[in-house]
Amino acid sequence: MEEKSLKKEVKNLFSEFKDFAFKEATLGVAVGIMLGGAVKSVIDSLVNDILTPPIAKLTSGIDFSNLYIVLGRGEYDSLEQARLAGAVVITYGNFISAFISFLITASVLFFIVYQGSKLAKRNEKKIERNTKVCPYCKSEIHKDARKCAYCASDIK
Repeated sequence: MEEKSLKKEVKNLFSEFKDFAFKEATLGVAVGIMLGGAVKSVIDSLVNDILTPPIAKLTSGIDFSNLYIVLGRGEYDSLEQARLAGAVVITYGNFISAFISFLITASVLFFIVYQGSKLAKRNEKKIERNTKVCPYCKSEIHKDARKCAYCASDIK
């Protein structure tokens, strides 16, 4: 009797998991995450492989990653020497590089979203609206209606 109960519990558990995992919303989120990862790869490549090299050329190849401050005593010729000596360092150059990368990425994303919204607005304007809003009850009615189907008001 206990074995049947265990089988039933396991079967119910799998059924609930199936209902959860294969709901349309769950699959939509999964697809969105996968597409987000793919878009991230494309944008990372655009920033790192296409936009960053010309900017590096314009800044005369300045390498910010070697900029650091040693906390405490001692002078070192390079960041690597400071780290090998066990010195505590603030690598503010890495922050500068990350911030520049962020600005470039944010600019690219802004451009993509901005262009996409302009395109969507342009397409929205092309679609002729067949409805209007009743001035009395605020319901959506046909654009040629002379009487509201919801509140029976005369529309001028």
